[in-house]
Amino acid sequence: MRRLYTYVPLENTVMQKGLMSPVLLDKELLKYGRRAGSEDKEKIAAWLDSTFEGRSRSVSCLTEPVRWQGNDVMLKDFVSSRVLFSYDVDRLVKDSVVERIYCKDGSGPGGFNETFVEVSLEEIDFAPLPWEKCSREKGLFFGVIRHYMLVLRDGLIPPEYLCAERIR
Repeated sequence: MRRLYTYVPLENTVMQKGLMSPVLLDKELLKYGRRAGSEDKEKIAAWLDSTFEGRSRSVSCLTEPVRWQGNDVMLKDFVSSRVLFSYDVDRLVKDSVVERIYCKDGSGPGGFNETFVEVSLEEIDFAPLPWEKCSREKGLFFGVIRHYMLVLRDGLIPPEYLCAERIR
């Protein structure tokens, strides 16, 4: 069993409704408005899907929980303002909840200049992540942390697949 991890805001309905992709959550979808160059939800979803097929139905995940090592306090703030959920990626693929997997291993500050590579389940890299590279000052967070995007058949991971790792 290989576990992946996703952080969500403290106020959430994940255990009732599932872990939802941006296309199912207006607030999450609108976060991409600046990069999409529009505030129109349909245009934002279309922009997401132009980066790779199904991105609007995907969730971002990590191969390990954030490890704050006394470096940039941004990491500590991020973790303390969210709940961590985990799930068995092997089971999600076996049950056809996940259609495809993409890896994002680097981008420019603010999330621009993204590069996504489609990978197989076996190609997910569980090596330790370089949390020490994160820098609020330089605008580097997930741009320097390898993470994965799971394209979900129905745009969500149902609650029965999820485990709350940390409840505040």
